[in-house]
Order: sequence, then C-alpha cells, then structure tokens
Amino acid sequence: MSLLARYTVKQFIKIYLIILVALFCMYFIIDMVTNLDRLSNATPDEVSLLDTLIQYYGVRSFSLFNTINSAVILGAAVLTIAGMQSKHELIALHSMGVSPRQIAKPFIFMAVILAALGITNRELIIPHYQDVLSRTAQNWSGQKKDPIRAKFDHRTDILFGGQHAIMSDRTIINPRLHLHQPLGQFPRIIEAEKAIYIAADKEQPEQLSGYKLVNVIVPKELSKYQSARLDDQTVIYTSKEDPTLHENDLFITSKLPLELLVAENNHYKYSSTKDLVALLKNDSLDYGAHLRVQLHARIVQPVLDLTLLLLGLPFVLSGRNQSIIFSFINCIFALICFYGVVFTCHAIGSSGYAITPSLAAWLPLLVLIPITYFITKHIRR
Repeated sequence: MSLLARYTVKQFIKIYLIILVALFCMYFIIDMVTNLDRLSNATPDEVSLLDTLIQYYGVRSFSLFNTINSAVILGAAVLTIAGMQSKHELIALHSMGVSPRQIAKPFIFMAVILAALGITNRELIIPHYQDVLSRTAQNWSGQKKDPIRAKFDHRTDILFGGQHAIMSDRTIINPRLHLHQPLGQFPRIIEAEKAIYIAADKEQPEQLSGYKLVNVIVPKELSKYQSARLDDQTVIYTSKEDPTLHENDLFITSKLPLELLVAENNHYKYSSTKDLVALLKNDSLDYGAHLRVQLHARIVQPVLDLTLLLLGLPFVLSGRNQSIIFSFINCIFALICFYGVVFTCHAIGSSGYAITPSLAAWLPLLVLIPITYFITKHIRR
C-alpha cells in the first residue's frame, strides 16, 4: 500500500468511527427519552438498570449498524476528501500527477471491507440475537401480555388465535383455533385454557413442532375423540396417541412459529438469508411478495453499498475546491436519490402487482449503475 493510500485510509477510518459513534450516541439518547421509564419498569429487582440498558442497546447497535453502514461509508469518504481539499492537499496531489481515480481507490477498498463486515453482521451476529431484538422496551422481560394476531397455517387450514401471548413462557392464553376443513370428529372451533408452543428439536428429528393445548374447553369429553389425520399425517394428537398428554390435552402439529402470531412482529427482519429461505419453503406460511423482496435485497445489498459510494464520490473529486458544507449537501443529495430509488422499487415489488419481487430488488442496480457510470466517467483522469 502506497503512502497516499495509508494516509487516506487512516483519515477515512478516523472520520468513519467518529460519525458512527456520533450516530450511535444520538440514537441512544433519543431512544432513552422515550424508553428509559419502560425499561426501568421492565427490569427485575435483582437486575440493575445499567445491565438492562447495556443489553438492550448493545444488541440494537448491531441492528443500527446494519441500517446506517452504507450511509456512513459515503459520509466518511466525502468528509475525508473535503478535509483534504480544505488543507489544499488535493491541489498538491493533482500537481504531482495523481488522478482522482487513484485517490478514490482507498475509499473503494475500505467500502468493500466494510460491506463484507456488514454481511457478517447480517448473517451471523444479528440472527444470534434475534429473540432479544424482537422484544420491545415495554415488554423487555417477555413476561407481559402481547396481543395476538390470528394467522393461518396454510398446511392444515387452521386459524390460530388467542387472547394474548406470554413470550417468556412461549404460551398463548385462551387459545382459539378455527378449523376451516373437517379434521376427524373435531368441531370447527377448539378452545383451551392455554397453548404451549413446542419447537422442533434439531437433535431429535422425530420431535414435531406445534402447540400443546392444556385443559381443552371445547370440545368436551376428549376421551371420545380419536387423533385426526390429514393427507396421511396426524395433525391433532389426543392422549390415546400420545402418552405424554393428559386426558384433557391436545397437541396440534404446526410449523407456524409463535413469534409470528404476536401483533406487529418483525421477527423475520433479524433472520439470516438461510432462515429467510426456510421461511419461504415453510408450507404453513404465506409471506407473499414482501419477504421475497427482502430475500433478494439481501443478495443485492453489498453491491448497493458500493454503488452509493461511487454515486457520491464524483461530486467531491471533480477537481473543484469545494467547501465542506457544499460537499455535505452533495452527500445528502446522493443519499436522497439513492434511498428514494431503492425504497420505491421495494414498495412496488412488495405490492405483488406491478413487478415481480426479484425484479424489485434488482431494479435499483439497473437504475443506479448506469447513472453512477455516467457520473464517474466524467471524473478527471
């Protein structure tokens, strides 16, 4: 690495960290104004509030980094070049025959490294804290009641609902199931005192995922009912088929996770690409076009991060001695245009009518790359 590249990278990293820390602090302060009292009330007596704040905002820093990484890369690059301009270092470099493209190479190199770091964050770190990130400040301990949003299991045509959920116990209080097609002798509505979600065990493949209904209220006298089957697979188990069940309990097999029944849940946003593929292959779920857009967007995201940098760099490498304020305005303009195109394409694709989800995720590249090429080719060699 040349002396110029080392100097540029050093300045870039310093400004990148300053912007990143400043945005983190700004987010934490603004969020704490709203959620500090809620987190304090949700903190158990045996746990200090400081530990709760460190855990709550610690895991959210990974999510925030995923959101702002590409914008911070562009901002750090623009401010680094603007600082070099204010010190007349670019004039000296141009007089020595150093082209703007040579000056841009260290920034592109760092953008590739930070984009790879973003991939690691999205695919490994964030999914590891998926459950914690899905909790709100109001229900940080998971012991409060979360409202339930009724959802279909498309494999069995059973509508799962209930009064509310307690996530710490993986339990639905007063579950109410609607059977939209006959299953054995069971009536169309099944009610119980509570339902406990049991996930499939990777170490025991024979373990079925589903909901254990405890103290069934409707129908009565379960001893008269036999287990119900659908397409040669048992869907509803009684105590006659499953000796682990009590006489008044039922087990409903389902691949519908409890997290997806909680109202306004954004659980999938913190899933890895592998998990998103698994959700799309789950025959109990029907996410529609929105999740497919998100899946393709994961693949496109690293290229978009680099495209944003290349879109903003020409404004400050054009050879004109611009002020820091003017460079900052150009950076904001590039960000608005970039995210405007991306969000518009994703919104159209999520509707599922105008364009396909895959095209919606890739269309920003088809629009932005020609524009970026047109702008960058006018950089003075």
